[in-house]
Amino acid sequence: MTVQVVPLVGDLLVLLTAAIVLVLFTMAIVQLARRRTPAALRLGGVLGGVVVLYGAALVGVGLANGPRQLKAGDSKCFDDWCATMVGARQDVATGRLLVGVRLENRGRGKAMRADLARAYVEGPGGGSVAPQDAHELQVFLRPGEHADVELVFDAAPDTSGRRFVVVEDAETVGPGTFTIGGEGSPFHGKAGWPLVTS
Repeated sequence: MTVQVVPLVGDLLVLLTAAIVLVLFTMAIVQLARRRTPAALRLGGVLGGVVVLYGAALVGVGLANGPRQLKAGDSKCFDDWCATMVGARQDVATGRLLVGVRLENRGRGKAMRADLARAYVEGPGGGSVAPQDAHELQVFLRPGEHADVELVFDAAPDTSGRRFVVVEDAETVGPGTFTIGGEGSPFHGKAGWPLVTS
């Protein structure tokens, strides 16, 4: 199964809403310039209503969508760039957790890498552990190409209740923050793989 993290409908909604907000804002400014304050205030009220309605939908959908559990072999895609957890094991000598990941460029047109990709092991209480080398996920891939990487985590030997999660964000506010149904939106759960070590 493939999970697409960036929903097309969410992208279209954010673009449509941004266009509506821009038009309403411009119309309100024009009315103010013409000294038509009541009309400008009405347009401002409509603009505020659109923003509040969109914000409520954004938060509501985020709260309704908890973390999604992926199965071994499931792919998590960010447009054409995909990651699949292929396995996890505990290194007996060091006690570190080793997670195998297959990265793919499923696009047809251009080579790419995910500069904003990052991975972590999520604990049962919500805390997370980053890999020792976070740059492993930023492999440059041509269309149709894949690469297998192994991420090393200083994680506790007990993996019960822990998940491996790959995300593509800068941990800051960006366009994905305002996409209804997108993983980067407020309160939205992240899709991840339960850790079962061999």
